[in-house]
Amino acid sequence: MLRKSLLSRLIVLCLLGAGAGPMNAQKVSVWLTTDDQKTLMQPQSLVTFSAGASAIAPTIFVSENQVFQSIEGFGASMTDSAAFLLNEKVPSAALDDVMTSLFDRTQGIGISFLRNPMGASDLARYDYSYDDIPAGSTDPGLVDFSIAHDQTDILPLLRQARTINPQIKLVGSPWSPPGWMKTTGSMIGGSLLPSFYTAFAGYLVKYAQAYEAAGVPVDYLTLQNEPLYVPTDYPGESMPATDQLTILKNFVLPALAASHLSTRILVYDHNWDTPSYPQTVLADAALAGSAQVGGVAWHWYSGTAGSMTTLHNLYPNLGQYVTEASGGTWIADEVRTDFEAIIHSMRSWGKAYVKWGLALDQNRGPHAGGCGTCSGLITVDQNTGAVANTIDYYTLGHFSKFVLPGAVRIWSNNAPGILSAAFLNPDRSRVLVAYNDSASTQTFQVVWNARSLTYTLPALSGATFQWNAPIEAGCVAWARAVPGPARIGPPNRRRCWMYTVSAVQQIQASSYNDISGLQTEPCSDTDGGFDLGYTSKGYWSEYRSVDFGFGVTFVKVRLASAGLGGTLEFHLGSPIGPLIAKVPIPVTGGWQTWTTVTAPASGATGVQDLYVVFDSTGSSGGIGNLNWFQFQ
Repeated sequence: MLRKSLLSRLIVLCLLGAGAGPMNAQKVSVWLTTDDQKTLMQPQSLVTFSAGASAIAPTIFVSENQVFQSIEGFGASMTDSAAFLLNEKVPSAALDDVMTSLFDRTQGIGISFLRNPMGASDLARYDYSYDDIPAGSTDPGLVDFSIAHDQTDILPLLRQARTINPQIKLVGSPWSPPGWMKTTGSMIGGSLLPSFYTAFAGYLVKYAQAYEAAGVPVDYLTLQNEPLYVPTDYPGESMPATDQLTILKNFVLPALAASHLSTRILVYDHNWDTPSYPQTVLADAALAGSAQVGGVAWHWYSGTAGSMTTLHNLYPNLGQYVTEASGGTWIADEVRTDFEAIIHSMRSWGKAYVKWGLALDQNRGPHAGGCGTCSGLITVDQNTGAVANTIDYYTLGHFSKFVLPGAVRIWSNNAPGILSAAFLNPDRSRVLVAYNDSASTQTFQVVWNARSLTYTLPALSGATFQWNAPIEAGCVAWARAVPGPARIGPPNRRRCWMYTVSAVQQIQASSYNDISGLQTEPCSDTDGGFDLGYTSKGYWSEYRSVDFGFGVTFVKVRLASAGLGGTLEFHLGSPIGPLIAKVPIPVTGGWQTWTTVTAPASGATGVQDLYVVFDSTGSSGGIGNLNWFQFQ
């Protein structure tokens, strides 16, 4: 009886928030990609929002009451290999259609963010820089600087891409400066010599100036691709965080300021697993507060996207950008991996998501060392010039085609077996990307503005939903006036439609509205999804508008711990508000070894903001992971 009454209460509250009739029958377009790759971003039959909601579970709520980061774009890298294949191997009569399929959002997937290696990377035909001189020579004045290499293939294609999509943004990243600047005298290995810090800063500035003169402005620069990895068979170098801080603060930023370029710096440019690197660089207040620093660049090969949330919370005025995320033969399920990673990145404050090579050939090349197992967005047959889209093209397209530059991510939850990310575009269209992360077909409902639709997704398949509707009066103006995650106080609760989540439905820990200290990570429990981890004493997560109805008597919690264990506390209103439940966190023997714990709950009625707080009597770290909780 209690469950029925609470679910009925949810439906009534949704109906009370309903507006006038026209939006009740709102039509929604749907595009689907299935895990077996037999359906690839294919349009499906229209579905319709209707008034109210039902007791069906799972439920995805979409709410414009909380806005997060603005989105700058999705894309890949215009490497030497990609440009060579497109410009010299694709027949000239076919190139326009190929470029349209990549960069036009009506006839293609609308790529809007590109990365450009500054000189050779591993996806290049040979090693080169913009200042190659005879061995044993140096050029501190950069007299021999030239971007002539890029004028053959790369720049013509970048100009064409910008013509198709003028909103494209570009980040330039060096794999290595010229060898004469380094300890090895070579583009392979070593590190930058302090005596050439000034020359290196000039090298970056000259690149940005030359590209702007060529009609391709550079929006961002990073100082070094993967500064914590020194490859032995392709260009690269070591650049410790303390060195990057010195080079950036004392050399690069002054040189950029003197040049009057608008180009900004993204620090780090490496994996999620070492957030201490950008923290070290940004610990310098002058850098963290500089208008010349745009944010942090990340790669996806190790760690969790939740690291970006940690950096955002430390430096909320700086952006988080995924600048490299290659697909390849080592990935068992590219559909699942991409949907999970891109959704996770968007839910972790990512402003851009950039795959690796834009194009590779039938042998996953050409490449000078490095990755021989990577995949591009398209494959170009060097023998025939024929072009084929890879699965990466479609998984990225579920976002790049529909989420426009200037969009903002709005709040949506994850549900058992279903992951989501939702967006409000500048043209007022809404976009929801939902992914079935479970091994079975899932039927779920989407609730938006007191209206709902029901949809069924095959196992491990993803869909993009898009619809247009006017904004509630006052809602957008208010939302855009509030930077960051807009905290809804009581006076503002009716500015936009407010969702209400039933306490007796399973609430995924990753569906938080706000967190302190914690990070989300991929979860291997039943139905997949993301759990909350990286716990320490006092860390908390917040869940707004949880409806406890006339009261609850106990709570079930899904937990895992390979640490010391501890307790999980449920508070109302704040992390130190009234305590309604206290759950022991057992040591389960693994961070992904899950168990369900039940504990008494009391003192909660009506609609409340709920805080979940980690506590420990011992060490402050390694308490446990949280997947979901459910009151009854």
